[in-house]
Amino acid sequence: MPFWSSDDGWRLTGLGLALLILTVIQVGFPVALNIWNEKLFDALEQRALHRVEVLIGVLLLIIVGNVLVTTTHLRVKRRLQVAWRQWLTYRVFREWMSEGRQYLLNLVPGDHDNPDGRIAEDIRITTEAAIDLAHSLFYSLLLLLSFTQILWTLSGPVMNTFGGLEIPLPGHLVWLAVLYSGLGAVVAWALGKPLVRAVDRRQTDEANFRFGLVHARENAMAIALLHGETGERRHFRSLFRRVARAWDGQTWALTKLMYFSSSWSVLSMAFPFLVAAPRYIAGTITLGILMQTAQAFGQMTAALSWPIDNLASVAEWRASVERVLRLVDGIELVSDRVDAGGHDGIHISHSDEARLTFREVEIADASGATQIARFSTSIAAGERVLVTGDPGAAVKLFKVVARLWPWGRGEVDLPVGASIFFMPRRPYLPIGPLRAAIVFPQVPDAAEDERLRAALSRVGLADFRDRLNEVGNWEQSLAVGEQQRLGFARLLMHRPDWIFIEEATNGLDRDAEREMMEMTVAEYPQAAIITISHRTSMQAFHRRRLTMVRVNGFAVVEDCLLP
Repeated sequence: MPFWSSDDGWRLTGLGLALLILTVIQVGFPVALNIWNEKLFDALEQRALHRVEVLIGVLLLIIVGNVLVTTTHLRVKRRLQVAWRQWLTYRVFREWMSEGRQYLLNLVPGDHDNPDGRIAEDIRITTEAAIDLAHSLFYSLLLLLSFTQILWTLSGPVMNTFGGLEIPLPGHLVWLAVLYSGLGAVVAWALGKPLVRAVDRRQTDEANFRFGLVHARENAMAIALLHGETGERRHFRSLFRRVARAWDGQTWALTKLMYFSSSWSVLSMAFPFLVAAPRYIAGTITLGILMQTAQAFGQMTAALSWPIDNLASVAEWRASVERVLRLVDGIELVSDRVDAGGHDGIHISHSDEARLTFREVEIADASGATQIARFSTSIAAGERVLVTGDPGAAVKLFKVVARLWPWGRGEVDLPVGASIFFMPRRPYLPIGPLRAAIVFPQVPDAAEDERLRAALSRVGLADFRDRLNEVGNWEQSLAVGEQQRLGFARLLMHRPDWIFIEEATNGLDRDAEREMMEMTVAEYPQAAIITISHRTSMQAFHRRRLTMVRVNGFAVVEDCLLP
C-alpha cells in the first residue's frame, strides 16, 4: 500500500489499472480461439472449404490482436515491476544507510547478514515475481470463470441411476475438472513444501559466497603482501561447498516435485480428450464440439493448476520476501534500540555549554556486558586530549559520541551547533573522481579546485594536484600513508569545531606524523582535538590524557594532565 500511495501514486495506479484491463482482454483470445476451434472442426467435418477460408481470416485478426495486446501488456508490466523495485530499493537502502544503521546492524543478533545481496537481488525477485505471480493468478482466475461457463454449457446433464431413480448431474465435466485439479494441487503442495526451505538456504549460501569474493577483492593488496592466496582459496572452496550442498538440496526438492509435475503435464494433454470422447463416439456431439469441450476442459484444469505450475516460483519469491523482511526487521530493531537510548540508556543531548560532557556513563556491549566502567568527565572547546590504553574501549568512546554505540547507560552532552569531524584509521574513499574522494561526504564543486590543490600540497600530495578529475578506486591504488594524508586534506576542506582522530597517523612515519599534527594544531587553534593513539610522540600535541586501563574484564578511565 505505501508503494501505491507514494508520491507517484497516480501514475502507478494508472499502470496497475492498465495491466488489469490488458489481462482481461488477454483472456478474450483463448475464449475466441475456443469458439474458433469449434467452427473450424465442424467445417472440416462437413468439408466446407469456404467456411475454412473465412476462419483463416478470423484467425489472422485474432493473431494480430493477441500480438498487440501481449506486447503492450509486457511493456506495462515491466514498467510497473521496475517502478516497484526502484521504490522498495530506495526505501530500504535509505533506512539502512542512515544514522549509522549500516554499521549497527552488524552488532545486533538476527538473520540479516549480506544486506547488499538482499537489496540488490532479493528485492528484485520480491517485486518482479510478485507482479508476475499476481498477473498469472488473475489471468488464471479469469480463465477459470470464462471456461467454467463454457464447459458447463458443453457438458450437458448426465443421468445417473440410484436405486432405480435417474438423477441428472449438470455440468459433470466442470466437477470432474475441479476434482482432477484439486487432487493435483494437494499432491504438489505436499511434495513442494521442502522447496521453500531449500531455496532459502541456497540464497543465503550464494550471498555468503558473493560476500567472500567481494571482501577478498577489497583487501587484495593485504592478501598479496602476506601471500595469503592459498588460505583465501581454501576459504572460497569452503564457501562454495556450502553453495553446492544447498544446490543439491534444492535439486532434490525440485526432483521430487518434478516426478509428479512432469507426469501430470503429459496426462493433462490427453485427459480432456479422454473425458469428452465417449459422447463423440456415441454420436451426441460433433467433432467441433469435441474439440471445443476438450480445449475448454484443458483451459479450466490449467487455470486450476496454477498452484502446481507456480509452486517453484512461489517458493523462490517467498524466500526472497522473507530475506527482505528480516533485513527490514533488523533495521527497525537497530532504530528502536538507538531511539530508546541503548541497553539501559546512553542518552545523547545537546548543551549550550561549549564542552563535551560524559555524565555517569557506562559503556556496554550489545548483550549488556560492561566494556567501560562508569565514569564522568568533560572536555572543553579548544582542549587537546590524547586517549590511550585499551584500543577497543577507546574506539567505543568515539562511537558513543558519533551515536554509533547506543549500549550502556548515562548521559552525554554535546555542544549545541558544534561541527564534529571524525577521522578514522583509514578514510573512506569512494570510487570516482579524486576531488569527490577528498571532499566526501560533500558534493564536489569545481569552484573549489584551488583549495583542493592547496590542501593536497599542504599534506605532501603535491603530485596529485593535477589528478582531481581522475576516476579511480583510491582505496586500492593508494598506500595507507597516502590515504591518511588524503584524510588530512579532507580535514582542511572542512571547518570543524571538534576533531576526533582515531589512529589516523599510524601509517605515517614520525616526521610525517609530526607535520600532519603541527598543521592541524596551527590550522585549528580554537578546535578541540581528541586523538586515539598509542605512540608516545603524540603526547607533544596534547595537554590531557585519558587512559583506558583494563581491570577485571572491562576498562577503567584514568584522567590526567600531560606535562
